[in-house]
Amino acid sequence: MNKLRKSKSMFDKSYLQNPFSEYLKWIVTKIKYQSRFKYFKLGYLSKLINVVFGKYNWVGNHVLIINSSFGDFSYISDNSVICETKMGKFCSIGPNVRIAPGKHPTHTFVSTHPAIYSNPAYCLKNFQNKDHHNPTRKVTIGNDVWICANAVIADGVKIGDGAIIASNSVVNSDVEPYTIVGGVPAKLIRKRFNDEQIEVLKDTEWWNKEYDWIEKNSHLFLNIDDFHKYHT
Repeated sequence: MNKLRKSKSMFDKSYLQNPFSEYLKWIVTKIKYQSRFKYFKLGYLSKLINVVFGKYNWVGNHVLIINSSFGDFSYISDNSVICETKMGKFCSIGPNVRIAPGKHPTHTFVSTHPAIYSNPAYCLKNFQNKDHHNPTRKVTIGNDVWICANAVIADGVKIGDGAIIASNSVVNSDVEPYTIVGGVPAKLIRKRFNDEQIEVLKDTEWWNKEYDWIEKNSHLFLNIDDFHKYHT
């Protein structure tokens, strides 16, 4: 009996994993999502769990996305992990970005180990029957946001329209629209434009305009002064 129990405890799903089965799973996911969403492309061996896309989205290679949604034209580069995220339109996500990777408690709780304060399925043994930490995980990202390579966006953060997150930054607090932040933890570097220009960008919400209008007026997007003058 003890030998039987031991053999059962030693067996897990990893024994069934192999390059061919992973490839087949990816093929099924790719066909499912590319047939469901218009002008969508899924990169090699990327995994999607409960994800909604708009139009003209693409996802790079070896990306994992869980419980998230993306507006038109937003893309995710290689090796990124995106969880619990609502993202607007025209966002650019660089390689190796981590969004909502999960938090551990740092106050009150004696231990930071999830088996002590929670009951995650990935722990082989838990000491609780429910999650006593339960952080607010949802990350909200506006439109036309650029998150550079290797950045980490903590759970519950809100990033405003037009913001830029510098490479290798750790963002643990909200980011104002049209600001550039960077560092560990990320701090304000500067505003992208002057206040009047930012207000025009906010008011126009150009990302919601018809794409024929954007194409017709694409020359205005090459210089903020031209864009500002056109709308004032």
